[in-house]
Amino acid sequence: MKTDVSHFDQLPDAALVPVKAFSAVMDAGDSTIWRRAKTEPDFPQPIRLGTKCTRWKVGDIRAFIAARAAA
Repeated sequence: MKTDVSHFDQLPDAALVPVKAFSAVMDAGDSTIWRRAKTEPDFPQPIRLGTKCTRWKVGDIRAFIAARAAA
C-alpha cells in the first residue's frame, strides 16, 4: 500500500518527510531512494534526527523534481 501524499503540495519547504513519503512522491521503492541518496551527489540528502529517525526536506525534494523536469 502506497503512502498518501495528496497533501504534499500544501507542506512548507521546511517540512520533513520520511522515506515512505519521499518514495511515494518519486514513485520509487524505499531502497531506491536510499541507494540514490548514497550514490548520486545531486539527489536530496537525508537528515538524521536520531538513531532511528531520518527525514528529507520537502524543499529539497521539490527542487530536485523541478531540476529533473527542466532537463
